[in-house]
Amino acid sequence: MKPLSLFLACVACLTGFAAEAPTDATFADLAVAEKRLAAQQAIFDRSRTFAKVSPESKAWFGRVSAAAKASDDPEVQAALGQILLLDPDYVKHIPLNPKQPNEYEAPEGTTPETKLAQLERQLDLRRPKEEYPLSGKELVELAHSEDFPTAQRANRLLRRIDGIAAAPILWERLFKLTQRSQVQEVEDEILRLPAYLALKQLPTDPEGASLAAKAAWARIVLVRVQGYGKTRLAIKAKMLPLLKGPANELTEAAWATVPKLFAEADRAALTEASQGLSERLAPKAKAALEALPAK
Repeated sequence: MKPLSLFLACVACLTGFAAEAPTDATFADLAVAEKRLAAQQAIFDRSRTFAKVSPESKAWFGRVSAAAKASDDPEVQAALGQILLLDPDYVKHIPLNPKQPNEYEAPEGTTPETKLAQLERQLDLRRPKEEYPLSGKELVELAHSEDFPTAQRANRLLRRIDGIAAAPILWERLFKLTQRSQVQEVEDEILRLPAYLALKQLPTDPEGASLAAKAAWARIVLVRVQGYGKTRLAIKAKMLPLLKGPANELTEAAWATVPKLFAEADRAALTEASQGLSERLAPKAKAALEALPAK
């Protein structure tokens, strides 16, 4: 076959395909299960021929949209809905909200829990204090709540707003708690306070606190106590008796503070305290003694 004849034959075939646009019968076949797949394919093939918006594309996709609305079959509706996505004018119909997500107004809180959630969101968005749903006094009251999750959330938010007011409340709560998981949450909040606040409110005597709370106190001492002074000397005197005893989180935390609180002059007292320790604790005591500073 000559090239010209082959070209004319291809044009004739394409013209024939273009002429075979889906008819009303094709749309009617959507309701017949045996013919549905072929009808959907024919409608899909026709739909993807429209690359730009034109009167013909608007008329065609208007017809597809009408067929989707008229059908009660969920499968037909889903198939035609996917075909409508091929409409070149579809993007123009997508509703766009000019507001940014962080500008949506949150519902007003009506309970302490919802007010705390609203306050946390406003803090995250750095909203002005005038918009806070809770006053400082109300937040302090919630920080003393008997319900731990509520009190803990209030303490966390109070720390972010007013660390000076939060510090004594956090220390008071830490020394009242007995559950290790709760103690650790409060310990984390204390360590997030500015260093000068944590040190200023740091108790020098953990007497009366639970084992978990005493261990938390020792860990905070390790991180926050710096230099010399009356506070350091008082804490040092209370830490020495805690070095003796069975291996647990308290004795381990206490021995970890030795290089920070004690010096070479205290070696004799520390050596005496290290006598008779368990196999688990003895290596930690030995390492602490080796790390003693000269002064």
